[in-house]
Amino acid sequence: MISLTTIIMAAVFTVILLLVSLFVPNPITWVMTLILGALLYFVLWPQYQGQQQAVRQGVEIQAAVQEVRHWNRKQSDTTVDRYEIIAVAPNPNTGNIQQFVSPPMAEDPAPYVGDSVKVTVDWSNPKAYVMDVSFLPFKVE
Repeated sequence: MISLTTIIMAAVFTVILLLVSLFVPNPITWVMTLILGALLYFVLWPQYQGQQQAVRQGVEIQAAVQEVRHWNRKQSDTTVDRYEIIAVAPNPNTGNIQQFVSPPMAEDPAPYVGDSVKVTVDWSNPKAYVMDVSFLPFKVE
């Protein structure tokens, strides 16, 4: 779940980059400012709003755990393992199966995951959901 702190930090960093771009005009600083601003405006902010919408207007459901997905991300010379819980539930408005994906985790949640997981979803906008991973004994990023 994206926190308001993350949004504020990204906005502050964007403003700092904008000021650097104004006082030290360089094409690279302008490109970096535009990329970070676009990321904030088109990715982080809509995701945050969707999560807040799900918390305010959503219903809590039990979604069936389909799998724990494992993938690798290469950072410099090392490979970092990441895990995601994939859960599904039928959409009562359309009858289609809706997929829910947890935030990426550094530790394997498979030993702690049961047959279902709690998800708060706003069925008027099924992309607005929050998966409850508070049952895990480790911190999720």
